[in-house]
Amino acid sequence: MTTPCCLDTYHIAILQALLWGLHKSLAGNNGKSTRSLYGVSLKTGFSMATIYRKALELMDMRLIEKADRGNYVITTKGLLLLLLLYLNGDSRVSSDSFKLALSKLKEDWDLGEFNDEEVISFIKVLERAFLKMKVPIHRVCIKSLNDTVLFILSSLENMHDNMIKVLMESLELPMDVVKRAERIIAKAILNQFPSLTLNDGCKVSIIIYSNQPGNAMVRILAMKCRLKGYSLSDDCPVARTLISKLLTRAVIKN
Repeated sequence: MTTPCCLDTYHIAILQALLWGLHKSLAGNNGKSTRSLYGVSLKTGFSMATIYRKALELMDMRLIEKADRGNYVITTKGLLLLLLLYLNGDSRVSSDSFKLALSKLKEDWDLGEFNDEEVISFIKVLERAFLKMKVPIHRVCIKSLNDTVLFILSSLENMHDNMIKVLMESLELPMDVVKRAERIIAKAILNQFPSLTLNDGCKVSIIIYSNQPGNAMVRILAMKCRLKGYSLSDDCPVARTLISKLLTRAVIKN
């Protein structure tokens, strides 16, 4: 389980209360759902002293943050934590909270083009990376989608093989989970790393490595094909041919 051992029922109740915050602060908080600690106390029935103490602990874990005029907001990391709790069978997180957290996470990470199952599978891939690295979520800086893919890639044992195969083997994940998460991982890689736009309109992110002195190899990490969309596959012959030509030209120039 990747959640902090110190997270208790009070913490989870506060996170859900902020998730369902009714106050919309358009000034200084980009319209995110916020709520005062007094409002949280009314919502949960817990005393102000308890709410204040537990809120400070959540702030230390970067799961909530202060917004404006005494209001607080759940962070992206807080949303992710609620989702992980629910997916791991924690009954303290309601199904309605899970659905709302998933919707807000998709909004925060600009994942509107992907369905819920794809996002859930991506979260499962990320969780497996947390488990492998033995790092609790509250100790990792996660704000954007790009942050997550950096963490996932850092947990992989090599980057020189097909990415789907590497993810399956390094994180011990079944193929169906990786395949459902594939398009999101590909988008994140393309967002985070330098990419090439090829003559046919495809966009690819590559790494160049050497398996022996003087022998440069190219591996496609991710691509956005004009016809097939986001993919971690490297089986596009057009992309491989164009990249080989670019690499050959670079070698000749040098």
